[in-house]
Amino acid sequence: MRTTAVVFVTVLLAAAGAAAQPPLPVLQYDAPPNFYKSAMTNPEDFSSSEVNASVQVYAFRPFAGNIQQLVGQTLLRDWIDPRYREENVASQPDFRSEVVPGAQAAFLVSFFENRVGLPRPHVRLVVVAGNAAAIVDASANSPATLQRVAPAVNAMISSVRVVAGVAAPSMTQGSTPANRAQAGIYMGYKQKFQVNLWGGVGSGTFTPAPHFYLFSPDGRVYRTFDVLKVPQNGVSGFDFATASRTDPENSGQFVLQGTQLIMQFGGANPETIRAPVSAGSFTAYSVTYTRQ
Repeated sequence: MRTTAVVFVTVLLAAAGAAAQPPLPVLQYDAPPNFYKSAMTNPEDFSSSEVNASVQVYAFRPFAGNIQQLVGQTLLRDWIDPRYREENVASQPDFRSEVVPGAQAAFLVSFFENRVGLPRPHVRLVVVAGNAAAIVDASANSPATLQRVAPAVNAMISSVRVVAGVAAPSMTQGSTPANRAQAGIYMGYKQKFQVNLWGGVGSGTFTPAPHFYLFSPDGRVYRTFDVLKVPQNGVSGFDFATASRTDPENSGQFVLQGTQLIMQFGGANPETIRAPVSAGSFTAYSVTYTRQ
């Protein structure tokens, strides 16, 4: 009995410690000029409107151990979206420390990836605040291309700063009159990445496609591009419980606070969206969604 009590108290203390953790810091920056921002998140994605070059921004996430050593050993390659992740490194990376307002440390890494015998340049800024790190990752299909967008990329990197995160609102309201009024299926047109099967890794283009948000009366939300997942008989025909197990990054909860719709999504990189609401619609990442 004593052992059980000790284990129970230990679990409670661990849970209390986890609940007391402050919110992750936020990386702020100025968008690079002459780059198109896609509506995707995790990471935020910018593509040059002039040449084949792009920049991705990865939000702060916790780490364990010596982050400087980890960057030196792995370049944090596993943190990079597979579409933009380097296949191999052609030469010794160039490391240097940077000063980023609000950060404890920052490391700028430049290296070349060998892609079918061609050098593909990467510039990766790792920003450290407490026990969390964020990344700004730029790449181009050639050194000449990177040189073309260097002024825009440098301006973006120079603008990076760290601010304190804001605690997420409580999502325990469940079924409320406001949530029941919001319930339904909403659709907007969002940029969707279409893979080019004939190109190299990460090749493709963004094209507008129908994108859906499904809201349940008890405060659950799911988002998808797949029209086959959208029930024809309304939101009551959707299985939110199964979606939360199989697709946690696109599943979450929502509340209405005044004229703001606040959504929290799960997965490896939790995401909070604050979207202004009007009659029968809301706007998220510059895309307007209307009730269907």
